[in-house]
Amino acid sequence: MGNKTLSKPWKIFGYIILAVIAVLIVFDATVWIVYKIQWNKYSENYREAREAGYPDSYDICTRQGNIVIDGREYLLFEAHREVWLDGDYYENLIVSMDDEYVDKNPASNDNLEIFAKKLEYVDHTDQERYTLIDVYRIDLCRQRISGDWAFRALGITIIAVPIILVAGLVWLVGFILHKRKVKNGGYNSSRG
Repeated sequence: MGNKTLSKPWKIFGYIILAVIAVLIVFDATVWIVYKIQWNKYSENYREAREAGYPDSYDICTRQGNIVIDGREYLLFEAHREVWLDGDYYENLIVSMDDEYVDKNPASNDNLEIFAKKLEYVDHTDQERYTLIDVYRIDLCRQRISGDWAFRALGITIIAVPIILVAGLVWLVGFILHKRKVKNGGYNSSRG
């Protein structure tokens, strides 16, 4: 009587395919859950600021230090957003040194989100236009971090799924051929 089970390499190949599928599902689910948690936190912060009278949100901001305009000292932030269709967006934001607000990340200079209300534009002698804002809260830009991971997960999934499908198809064809040989008595005791 011949060997009716798949060879060890084919079994291992099948288990590897299943393991990769499981890891991909866990990775994608984890990224999606974290993204939803971060989005809910952003929505909560934005709603709180809007209800307090601060309807504007500036994300991906960088703390630039201080600047003096017309004899007044301000805190300077640069807001930057990469926009694929319309080009990159930059805006120079200034905040009065007398402004009182909550700063959740005072030691961080990058990847900040500012919840505020726009007061006016201020022109400076360096030919720059600055947006004077009244800040409600400065926080970490959660959407950028979780959004970056969401794009990575999407890219990995787009690459991995076709590879998994091809590997699964190869394994399935091998399994079908093996079953046909077993059914037709194609194995003998000297082969495995």
